[in-house]
Amino acid sequence: MEPQFVLNGSTLLGIGTVLGALSGAITFLFRKLVEAKDEEIKALQAENTTLHDTVSRQADMLRTERDYFRDMAFKALQATEKQSSQQQPGFGPRS
Repeated sequence: MEPQFVLNGSTLLGIGTVLGALSGAITFLFRKLVEAKDEEIKALQAENTTLHDTVSRQADMLRTERDYFRDMAFKALQATEKQSSQQQPGFGPRS
């Protein structure tokens, strides 16, 4: 006669314990995964903010330099036009 598998209280308790431990482990690991991803997202957001600030400062600096050299070129052009109009009357800008 072959042995029969009997589903008594201790077997059910053993199966329940194993399933409970597995579901607890899966829940724990899932929560740790979510926490790790949240920390990674926060770090990336902080890095993005830092990079955005750096790029904004560099863009402002470039605009300032552009305006400085544009004004300098404009003033040099005005001085050249004024000087050429004084040297050759009749060839300067008309007023």
